[in-house]
Amino acid sequence: MARLRLAASLSLLACASLVSFAAPAVAQAQNRQYSTAEIQAGYKIYSNNCTLCHGGNGDGVAGVSLSRQVFRRASSDDDIRNTIMNGVPAAGMPSFNLQPAELDGIIAYIRSGFDLNATPFNVGSAERGRDLFEGKGGCVACHRVNGKGSFAAPDLSDIGVVRQPASIQRSLTEPSKGMMPINRPLRVVTKDGRTIRGRRLNEDTFTVQFTDSDGRLYSFAKADLREYDVGTMSDMPSFAGKLSNDELADLLAYLISLRGQ
Repeated sequence: MARLRLAASLSLLACASLVSFAAPAVAQAQNRQYSTAEIQAGYKIYSNNCTLCHGGNGDGVAGVSLSRQVFRRASSDDDIRNTIMNGVPAAGMPSFNLQPAELDGIIAYIRSGFDLNATPFNVGSAERGRDLFEGKGGCVACHRVNGKGSFAAPDLSDIGVVRQPASIQRSLTEPSKGMMPINRPLRVVTKDGRTIRGRRLNEDTFTVQFTDSDGRLYSFAKADLREYDVGTMSDMPSFAGKLSNDELADLLAYLISLRGQ
């Protein structure tokens, strides 16, 4: 396998790869699903060719975050592939004479969100994904986006910044495995016998703050609670088998695009 190394003298500005100087954009289309083996092979190729400028986290170029699918120019896999092959002469990025399998590997690694253990996934259309989120998927029954929706589950307005694409995908298909610790369901029983269920917002050794499904905020000293239970199973249903692969790809694309207002 050919390994092309960037010259040590190449500056970070010169390697504004996968980009031109247009406004940043979130990727909207992916050509195919990649395997875990391709993702892991892509990591090696990326490490040898791209880290000097883009860095280990993919955010070494201002306005670009490869791991979070934020580019200045690329949208589809073909865009990424063509940019690697042809370079961006105006920005000083050289072209790379990689084999097709090597190109697939780099794209797979970028699409995985730099997660070597990612379950392979596709990124579809954010516009169609929004329709699914608000319609067939029923997501607004529990989640909020930019002030619209329910308080029952975490606000997703900036999930595209907070979580990696592979992590979001895992939550869609295996909610309990993909659940972040702070989002585990909470049940407390107060000393006067009230049972309250919700999700944590903050917790320390002595206190806990949480919200219930109606958005009411609570703060308790743990010493004032009779019972305090944090669940390990997510209340969120899995979309595996309920949405098609294409629909999952569209829903993921929409969630990736949510970066706060």
